[in-house]
Amino acid sequence: MRGFRIAMGSRSSGLAGRTVRVSPGPEGFDRSMFEHVASVLQRGGIVAYPTETLYGIGVDPFHPTAVERLFQLKGRPETMPVSLIVRDLEMLAGLVESLSPIAERIVRTFLPGPLTVVLPARKGLPEAITAASGKVGLRISSHPLLSGLFMFYPFPLTSTSANPSGQPPATDAGMVQEYFPEGIDCLIDAGPTPLGMPSTVIDLCGERPVVLREGALSRAEFYSRLGPLPPDGPPTGPMG
Repeated sequence: MRGFRIAMGSRSSGLAGRTVRVSPGPEGFDRSMFEHVASVLQRGGIVAYPTETLYGIGVDPFHPTAVERLFQLKGRPETMPVSLIVRDLEMLAGLVESLSPIAERIVRTFLPGPLTVVLPARKGLPEAITAASGKVGLRISSHPLLSGLFMFYPFPLTSTSANPSGQPPATDAGMVQEYFPEGIDCLIDAGPTPLGMPSTVIDLCGERPVVLREGALSRAEFYSRLGPLPPDGPPTGPMG
């Protein structure tokens, strides 16, 4: 018996068409819901899911049709890279060319958590993901739904915010469905996101970390928890 709920009037088969909204059953996240979401992703579908920061849109980054649908759905320029969300540090390491000592220190200190790290991309990652930059943004979410989903779908997912390009990001499933009444094959409604603001983005491709966007992890907290850096002091990178 299915242990999760599909919203009345939603289509529950096939891809594309009206957005399908699902929510955990009385006992929370269960196997049947995760199996349903995994099957959508395996067929090249689009899934909207909560993280601790915002709702994100996930597709298989190695499925060209799925990535193309994602860009079309958001109205996102193909010149913009797409971050990925991964299960753990092992999966993260498999997507990058290298991890410097400071980069490894940062990912071990702050992940899982509201931080996206930009690292040198492994050769072979789709250009649609890296925008031919040679870099890839990666994060590990602390949201329990993602931990459960990766048990049934042990592959990276795209992690772009669930909103049309240029619009405020979605912090609950209702906002996602308002933005996208059609086009999302599975919208997981797990209530409002705990933090309600974007992840912080830090570029770790150089010798020193550069904060590209200050978000849920403040710049002050980042440097306080990180501890001493080499002698030059904290960088003064751009803030987005």
